[in-house]
Amino acid sequence: MADDAKVSSYLFTVEIDGIETARFQKCEGLEAETYVYEIEEGGLNTSTHKFYGRTRYPNLILEKGITENEALFKWYKETVLEDRKIERKNGSVILKNTENQEIKRWNFFRAFPCRWIGPRLETNLGSEFAVERIEITHEGLMVDGN
Repeated sequence: MADDAKVSSYLFTVEIDGIETARFQKCEGLEAETYVYEIEEGGLNTSTHKFYGRTRYPNLILEKGITENEALFKWYKETVLEDRKIERKNGSVILKNTENQEIKRWNFFRAFPCRWIGPRLETNLGSEFAVERIEITHEGLMVDGN
């Protein structure tokens, strides 16, 4: 990646299939929500029985990113813009400290990009490829780390 002072503010690294593809300043969607349904049992009027159903994972939203390659956009283009079979991949969002050491990792599964927003063009980006926002839909999330 680029010089250390610039990269240190991009603390979220994204890996796709084990390969670092970009760094971002902002990440949303590291969550899971499980549907809960209630059954009212006849004769039991003081409470209901609660059961869990399916778990839903919202899209990962990564914003204000930089990368030295176009791997994320290429994946988006090949998956969504071209008439190809969806190429699902596994990946990770990795939180790093300013010394570039991994603090925590969120692994996502069976993912593909579903939205791409290009950057506002600025002259101070150098040779890096800027990404304003990318959304990745996925089918599972696990936390790994301290």
